[in-house]
Amino acid sequence: PSSWTTDYVVAWLSRRGFDSAIEAAFLVHDISGDVLLSLDLRVMKEELGIAAYGKRVRLGKAIAELRR
Repeated sequence: PSSWTTDYVVAWLSRRGFDSAIEAAFLVHDISGDVLLSLDLRVMKEELGIAAYGKRVRLGKAIAELRR
């Protein structure tokens, strides 16, 4: 995952069932694989604008799976 492009990250989000607003935030903020692996709940809320706690937690769990 650390070598994924932003487009690949967005495709991964789509396959995992995340909505288009999250995909758009990742595109706008140029979140590539190496950046994806460094995200935490605070960054998702404050920097990416993902306000819904449940979405952030689900995304955090999906990212944790990639780190393993």
